[in-house]
Amino acid sequence: MRSSINGKPSLITWKLSLFAYRRHQQAIVSKAIEYNVPVIFVNPRNTSSKCPRCDSKLEYVNRLAHCPACGFIADRDVVGAMNVWLKAHVGRLGHSRTPFQ
Repeated sequence: MRSSINGKPSLITWKLSLFAYRRHQQAIVSKAIEYNVPVIFVNPRNTSSKCPRCDSKLEYVNRLAHCPACGFIADRDVVGAMNVWLKAHVGRLGHSRTPFQ
């Protein structure tokens, strides 16, 4: 994002990026409804910082996550995707937290 004079993103830049994100989200939801696919909204907050196996805090070297408790190693995007999937299924189906063992 382009920064303003004080180094922070301008309000208009932030609003435009949020608008684009919401529009993309709305298009995905409408297609899912059209094809009768269930939609689950998950808050992605902290999904890259917790281990998907044991739920402990991860340590990072560049983009590679390492869990000191169980030895799990993966890219931060993979960790985030796994934890988003877990959040969706734990909330919806009531499954246990750790299917990735």
